[in-house]
Amino acid sequence: MNNNRLVVRFCCGGLLRFLSHQESATAIERTIKRSGLPVAYTQGFHPRIKISFSPALPTGVTSLAHYVLLETDCISENVVDLLNSVSNHTIRALKAWYLPHGYTKIDTLLDSYRTALVLPKGSYCPERFDASAIVTKKTKSGYKKYKAGDVFMELSVTSLRTVHVVKYFQPIESMVSAEEILKILSREGTASYEGVIVFVEDGMINGRYTSDTLDEIGGI
Repeated sequence: MNNNRLVVRFCCGGLLRFLSHQESATAIERTIKRSGLPVAYTQGFHPRIKISFSPALPTGVTSLAHYVLLETDCISENVVDLLNSVSNHTIRALKAWYLPHGYTKIDTLLDSYRTALVLPKGSYCPERFDASAIVTKKTKSGYKKYKAGDVFMELSVTSLRTVHVVKYFQPIESMVSAEEILKILSREGTASYEGVIVFVEDGMINGRYTSDTLDEIGGI
């Protein structure tokens, strides 16, 4: 059989946003198995679905950009319906695309994430953002330091009646927790998630939304 390459965009929220990247991947993979999609498997004594996942996001963040690339033995026209018929209500398939055979890695479709913060006005002031401030990321070997302007890029602010909506791009190779920008914007200089909403809107590739790029190169 000729394997077809399928990308599915999932959202993950609710309590499931507190799953680790590996746990989220496992939950999505189980959803795919339950759906009955004609997925392709590896060979050997312990066959596994031929699947890859978009780069990890910080734990605790609601995401509309969990992208999955998998191979299927044939084309299905109702991919999203099949997946959502068996999915947990906080893991949902949003859209699916079949791609040309040249696309073999999900990493080629994302180089950054577009993130949004909803911040209560009484606790946060976006004017406090300092691009030269130092933010840190915990790694297996210690801590890495970045300038805030190199991590939280193209910051935009929309002020509503009671909240500020702050949006920014974050390169995948320098992903840090939203807690770092909360410290900068906080009127008290401390990070608190009380009253704060953090969610990833979409992935980005070369300055464009991943979903828009996929609309151009694939579809169902």
